[in-house]
Amino acid sequence: MTEPTPVTSIDAKATEIADHLGGERVAVGSSLRRQLGEVCAEVSDDDMDRAEAGRDWWPLAIGWAAAGEVRTWLEHLNMNDEVVKALSKMVIEVKTEIRFRPTEDGKVVTETSNDVKVKPPAR
Repeated sequence: MTEPTPVTSIDAKATEIADHLGGERVAVGSSLRRQLGEVCAEVSDDDMDRAEAGRDWWPLAIGWAAAGEVRTWLEHLNMNDEVVKALSKMVIEVKTEIRFRPTEDGKVVTETSNDVKVKPPAR
């Protein structure tokens, strides 16, 4: 039986962790952090957390993480461009029905139903 490869240790101290790729660092705003927090189990930019997360990102990241280097892709990512790319490739179909029903006391109440479908991109 094949044994799994042991996890590569991260030998760098937290104070020695460096980014693998250079470039201008851009702060991630509180709005994006909040949105990520709504869909992610955890959101952190702590250096040790980033090093741990780098293990699964790409085979090259193992070497980077072992050397204490972490790719700062999120800081270099232009979220506006990425959202535009993602949305421009999908179709969102929204169907809403609103019905007005009279009540016994002469008032009108509304009944609504919604159906939303996200269709895959056309090939």
